[in-house]
Amino acid sequence: MESFDPRHRSWTLDQASFDALLAAFHADRETASREYERLRLRLIRFFALHRVRRAEDLADEAFNRLARKIAMGESIRNMSQYIAGIARILILEERAKARREARVLSSNAVSTSVPATREEALQALEACLSEMPSRNRDLLLRYYSIEGRTHIPARQRLAEEMGLQMNALRNRALRLREHLEGCVLRRLGVENVHDTLRADLTRE
Repeated sequence: MESFDPRHRSWTLDQASFDALLAAFHADRETASREYERLRLRLIRFFALHRVRRAEDLADEAFNRLARKIAMGESIRNMSQYIAGIARILILEERAKARREARVLSSNAVSTSVPATREEALQALEACLSEMPSRNRDLLLRYYSIEGRTHIPARQRLAEEMGLQMNALRNRALRLREHLEGCVLRRLGVENVHDTLRADLTRE
């Protein structure tokens, strides 16, 4: 199995690619959807078991990479085994990213003074959300509020509504979430951590 470059953004998951992905699971759409959701839950549990961040996002990325291989014409005999290999690659990538972040934190000797109460954290979150343009806030809340079996078609509808490809929507939602996290951290007294990490990671 080839190694994937997570910075490669030229391929996007469209409706045809998603349909081909489901068809690779089973000819019957409903059966394929059930198998897709079963495997997605297994991936989420797998990532959580290995204590990597963003388990749900990584599960979606694993399917995105699998869909790309199918769209490129690769014949996959065992879908579960193949996507398990992709998942292992993603874990290695996440651990490498975590090591880079640890180096940045140690080299910058960041001092944190995060308030311990949940109320203060919620207040910071609400304040940061209120500062966001309404269009971005709505996108962020709608994207991450979608759960369960309907999350893929619901996000596809959201992408179509905004005139975006699925990958473009996902990347925009991730950027907005990073911006929101940075705002919350700054309000809680963690100065410049998020921006420093992001600048370091984009250099590699």
